Amino acid sequence: MSYDKSFCKPVSQLYLGVDGGGTKTICIAIDRDGKRLGCGRAESSNRNSVGDADARKNLASAINLALDDAARMHPSSAKNVSAICLGMSGVGRADDRALVASWVEEILPGVPQQIQNDAVIALASGTKGALYGIVIISGTGMIAYGFDAHGREERVGGWGPQLGEGGSGYAIGAALLHAVTAAVDGTGPPTALQEALLHKLALQSPQELIPWAYAEEGWHHIAALAPLVFEQAQADDAVATRIIEDAVSSLVNSATALLKKLDFGTTNFPIVLAGGLMKRAELYKPLKERLLEIAPHATITKPQIEPVEGAALLALRMEKITQVSG
Repeated sequence: MSYDKSFCKPVSQLYLGVDGGGTKTICIAIDRDGKRLGCGRAESSNRNSVGDADARKNLASAINLALDDAARMHPSSAKNVSAICLGMSGVGRADDRALVASWVEEILPGVPQQIQNDAVIALASGTKGALYGIVIISGTGMIAYGFDAHGREERVGGWGPQLGEGGSGYAIGAALLHAVTAAVDGTGPPTALQEALLHKLALQSPQELIPWAYAEEGWHHIAALAPLVFEQAQADDAVATRIIEDAVSSLVNSATALLKKLDFGTTNFPIVLAGGLMKRAELYKPLKERLLEIAPHATITKPQIEPVEGAALLALRMEKITQVSG
């Protein structure tokens, strides 16, 4: 057993959790009791967003910063990493996971690792580490992911905006733009979204939306428009209300498709609603009601801890399973 000479208390093994998204990477270190000992933050580790070199650099930075943070209070702990679980965006294919696994092996040689889709750690954040039930994420993107009692693992969505992600922030933002251009053309009803959008973007006329729309690569600037829809829905704008209703329907359709792929029988199971848009009551409440109609045995919940904490708990769980099986 290693000891912290400063406090004369035993230093537990470290378990690392990583939340590697399209905008940032967070790594935390916990001990065997789940206590957070260190945290490190860096920019995106999604290789599809920033390329391989920067993704690896940012991942290494977050991990090393977390270990350095833990070592400040527990000097010997940095040598005691027992397992790491990474919830990463952009690891949908086996080749992607293999590449990220090679990076982790270089950073932490010999340390047992688990690489999961970031939706998996979002599920774990609502179940405190248990991989059972389903998670529906609505943020910039959208995905539904689940595990049943038979160990079956399935997903719906997560294709990216170009291939369709109904119920995502991008889809809501795009629907706003379509509604505004239709209102201008007279092919759709008038909507307060038009004035709200021009004001937000500091544009003088709808025609200025054209250079704005194509000035930036990616889709985050379109997803960032989603809050306008919720604001105008609160003000009883019919078009904004319809967009949110369509988003709810898309999410319910995804959940329905996922439930058909899994087998929960008549047992209770959790449905975790995660992502930034789930914080909006206009989306969360009707979605919860409709999910209970299709899954009356489910318990609808929100994340209880941060996704990165869910990843760390999965690392701890991974070691316990290894010990039992061994």
